[in-house]
Amino acid sequence: MLRAAVHKKKREREREKFSYEVAIIVQKSTASLLRDNAFLSFFFFYTMAVNPHVFDIEMAQVPREHVKDVLRAILHSIFFHRLLINITPRELRVLETTVSTTDSPDVEILIEERVNEFVQNINTSQPKQGKMAVLFYEKRLKKNWYQFTKSEELACWEQWSITLNLINPQTETERHSTKRSVSRNLSQCLLDVLKMANDYKEHIPSITTTEGNPFPYQMATPAKSETWNTMIKRLLVIDVPPVESQRRGSLSSPTTTSIQRSSSPTKEQNALRMALEHDHL
Repeated sequence: MLRAAVHKKKREREREKFSYEVAIIVQKSTASLLRDNAFLSFFFFYTMAVNPHVFDIEMAQVPREHVKDVLRAILHSIFFHRLLINITPRELRVLETTVSTTDSPDVEILIEERVNEFVQNINTSQPKQGKMAVLFYEKRLKKNWYQFTKSEELACWEQWSITLNLINPQTETERHSTKRSVSRNLSQCLLDVLKMANDYKEHIPSITTTEGNPFPYQMATPAKSETWNTMIKRLLVIDVPPVESQRRGSLSSPTTTSIQRSSSPTKEQNALRMALEHDHL
């Protein structure tokens, strides 16, 4: 009896020791992977990020001379349907097409800034295609896998991807023909925006504030050193507008519409930034 009890106690100590050693190995392996493999860290945190509803808008055969008007019209149409505040509707005539716009000066200023940046980029590098993204965010409770405290963050709930396929008409006849064509294409594109905005509303978050704009937004085009996918990942996870911009709320403040970076990035953001710097998708 005594010998059996001694053997039983010895086996229990061996099992405890084995379990402890396994736990230490798992802990060290996990810490090593998260520390040394930035791509694994990126994958872990990116899969935890919100998956926004994505709308794709594409126009073919857009002459470079009409890019500014076309892009301005599409952006104003998107914000007319997604700027969920009290507005006074206005109209904008673009290429013989009427575009519904908001009366928000901040939206108009930001659209002009982004359109000018877009035109400058395509004039500098002469690409065959130009792209711009529009993202809308909401305030949510942040899910921290390593902390027990709760905090707030802005998560993207909708993304618009705009693609313009560019052409260079050479003769006056080609310019006249392409102008009629781009006018028809723009009208159809605006109808597509209207249909998408009206048909898909279930994903729109509840409005929780009456002070100014409830959903901060961003517009961006890829930088010369980054791909489209890299830019989208950055806007979804790293360069999200700070929560303070939503608390201030009013669209009269430019901080609600401009891209901002947190002054003190988190460990997750640092890991994600490392991954994005090596991402060649």
